[in-house]
Amino acid sequence: MFSVHKNGFFVFDNPWGDRWLQGLQDVTQATPVIQTNGEIIYPIKANPDAMGKSDAQSLGIGLLPHTEWSYKSIPPKYICLRCKNPDRWGGGATTVVKFDDLLRHFTLEEQHFMAAKLQYFMSKDGKESCFAPIWQRDAEIIRFSYNVLVYREFSPDINKPIASGL
Repeated sequence: MFSVHKNGFFVFDNPWGDRWLQGLQDVTQATPVIQTNGEIIYPIKANPDAMGKSDAQSLGIGLLPHTEWSYKSIPPKYICLRCKNPDRWGGGATTVVKFDDLLRHFTLEEQHFMAAKLQYFMSKDGKESCFAPIWQRDAEIIRFSYNVLVYREFSPDINKPIASGL
């Protein structure tokens, strides 16, 4: 069904069947997230309504740096991504960052700010939100959304002036 690849990543032979979902649950003790309209896997496409916004995905603008689901009370620690068909226009790129390595670049004052000051995080549709620090040491949670922290909205106009004091 799957084989272990280096660094703990899993390669699934047939990711489209129910056994993929069951395998994912068995290996990670995680529940796959229903993304939209009950579809677990769906295509990410350019959205003409998003032109001029930071999340006009396939047009190369892309969301600015963020962690997934930063607005959840307990965001996921692991995300599984699979690209069935690459973006034909060369859209965004996914980068995985090890926070321990990144943390060394911050001063002690900045680290304290990230752990102590509550920030407002919201979902794209505005229906879910939470107040939480960027870094929760005890729970090993990192939350970050450049758009929300700097522009105070999930999908700002890319020409909008910065609203935050971060």
